[in-house]
Amino acid sequence: MAIAGKTILVTGATGQLAGAVARGLVGDNEIIALARFSAPGSRESLEAAGVRCVRGDYVTRDFREAPETVDYVFHAAANTKPATMEEGMRDNAEGTAFLMERYRDAKGFVHVSATGCYAAHPDPEHVFTEDEPLGGATYFAPMYGVSKTATEGVVRSLCRIYGLPTVIARMNVAYGGPYFDGGLPGRQLDALLADEPIRLQRGQRWFQAPIHEDDITRHVPILLEKATVPATIINWGGDEGVEVETWVRYLGELVGKEPRFEYDDRPRSASWIGDHRKRIALGCECRVHWREGMKRMIAARHPEMKIREIA
Repeated sequence: MAIAGKTILVTGATGQLAGAVARGLVGDNEIIALARFSAPGSRESLEAAGVRCVRGDYVTRDFREAPETVDYVFHAAANTKPATMEEGMRDNAEGTAFLMERYRDAKGFVHVSATGCYAAHPDPEHVFTEDEPLGGATYFAPMYGVSKTATEGVVRSLCRIYGLPTVIARMNVAYGGPYFDGGLPGRQLDALLADEPIRLQRGQRWFQAPIHEDDITRHVPILLEKATVPATIINWGGDEGVEVETWVRYLGELVGKEPRFEYDDRPRSASWIGDHRKRIALGCECRVHWREGMKRMIAARHPEMKIREIA
């Protein structure tokens, strides 16, 4: 652990990504989850894992239960499906500004952005570097990518105004354990087990770089410790670009289900294979290969299931 004996505030801990991080970092530091805890049992589950839970809402500047100061902030909460641009700007851009204002004296701030900030590229195997054009290409929720791009502008500006060391980490596909929906691979696993179709875009190969929650959790203290002014911007995904259909077929082999694909003309997501040199240079290498990660995901989400051996 790069950081020890500190207080780390985590937003989004009732979701998949930050939920794994909050639980995984308990022990060496005091982990504080700031959330509304509207889902039944969400607070109790985190508290049982040793996370200190404080009710609040940074979007409305409700910090009444939150500590006045913390050492570090890991900000992963976001409205991923804003219905309008106004909603996306309010929840993602303005809300993040209020959070940074509150904890402007922290030693480090990690903002989880999204690779959906990049403008779409016609080559499905294009390798995006961090300085490529932005455009907010999130077809599953058109207002999300645009609002996250705007949020990055807010974060970059306040990082410099407050002198708050910051990392902007553009997440691709996070996946892992039983918390929330398990990410895109977790949702696809559930669809396989329910004999539901996996929907893909017709005529479009779809590449992503899935990163397992064990690697994500290990990276977070490093990113917090190495945050900078101006903000450091990195791609945050697994080391290998994988075609989505490939990993779905692999999941099917592991659980003994033949995937049923349905193809249509509705775009699913911008294909993405990231350039990870900046992440690796910070010391955030990945140790969980995607095939091993998929096995871990099945074991965590369905411990009753026997995972098939594949030669």
